[in-house]
Amino acid sequence: MQKHHLTTSGLLSSVILCALKLWAGILSGSIAVISDALNSLLDVFSYTALHLSVIVQERAPDADHHFGHRRAEPLAGFLIAILAAILGSMIIKDAFLSLFTVQKAVHQGEWQALFVLTVSILVKGILAFLYRQNWKQTQSPAVLASFVDSRNDALTSLVAFIGVVFGNLWDSVAGLCIGLWILYSGGKVGLENLGYLMGKAPPAEILALIRKEALAVPGVTGVNDLRAHFVGDLLHIEIHIEIDERRTLKEAHDIGVTVRQRLEALPHVDKAFIHIDPI
Repeated sequence: MQKHHLTTSGLLSSVILCALKLWAGILSGSIAVISDALNSLLDVFSYTALHLSVIVQERAPDADHHFGHRRAEPLAGFLIAILAAILGSMIIKDAFLSLFTVQKAVHQGEWQALFVLTVSILVKGILAFLYRQNWKQTQSPAVLASFVDSRNDALTSLVAFIGVVFGNLWDSVAGLCIGLWILYSGGKVGLENLGYLMGKAPPAEILALIRKEALAVPGVTGVNDLRAHFVGDLLHIEIHIEIDERRTLKEAHDIGVTVRQRLEALPHVDKAFIHIDPI
């Protein structure tokens, strides 16, 4: 499924689920369900940002952004991670406070609330699965953040479900565990997207692959300098290749072009800048 379709599905499902949870929460009087509705409201904003980032990052380079707009996606992913951290903190706080309050299980509007929460768990679970499958193909940081967010949404709806059925004790215990898990997963995704925004270097095995590909080009006798960094979720490479000084200028240029084309054909490489050192 295309990223555009995924982000649109996430946005529409969040709007519908927010309205349904708010209706069920008011009808049942369940704080857990109302809180879950507010979580879906946050999702509306995060998926709006994600949808816009997918549109922006596909724009061609322009006079103000010579290398394109690839940083839009990790920016949205970082925003979603911040919202996940806020959500996890809220769940932990509410769960901790509810340990010291008496709250009976919900009876009025219980079945409506349970139905809405079941739908939410299923919808967000399916979306999480689709996001994960898409991420395996694209390695998009924004799609990974959306997978984590959808999975977290399914878990928070599960906590609300437990609260409706059993009251505050089990709701609190489950809420504390899930809140801590959301904080951990949100922090992990946030740090990863922050690395993309800051231009982190790729892992050593990717640098080794780049070096190997350059050395495989006929005429390249060595590589004496190699640097790479992420621009958004794609790599920019700067590499110095060694070429026999007796070759003509055109031969050296053609070898450099071949190296550039070979490197830019690698997955997740956007641009390769080749420097030729005659040896």
